[in-house]
Amino acid sequence: MMSEGHDCQSLDRVMDGVRKDGQQLVQWWQHKPLSDAERAERTERFFWWRVVAILGIALTVATLGVLQVRHSSSGIRTAYELVRANDALREQIEANRHAEANLTGLKNPNELRKEANEVYHMRVPGADEQVEVE
Repeated sequence: MMSEGHDCQSLDRVMDGVRKDGQQLVQWWQHKPLSDAERAERTERFFWWRVVAILGIALTVATLGVLQVRHSSSGIRTAYELVRANDALREQIEANRHAEANLTGLKNPNELRKEANEVYHMRVPGADEQVEVE
């Protein structure tokens, strides 16, 4: 019997706690009327939070844009370097072809005599002349 009375008291205490928690929850959930000063303060605080959020989003978008441009411009820079290297290679190949053509022209004995005479002022020795080379 004693345990039944004890259980009832415990149950009453638990129920009182639940009622108290429920009342606090209802008070928290219900909106109390705000004064003009409180409303103005909340509005100003909300305004500054919006400004901070907008600036944060703008900064994030700008940072991502800069990173994207830097990434794409590195590919463009590499392409320009390849174009410059290709142009240099083409010029070198053309210079080699020109030098090869000149060398082929110099292998012609008549052209070789002509250039030796005009450029280096050399003459072809006659059949009866002796040339000494030191």
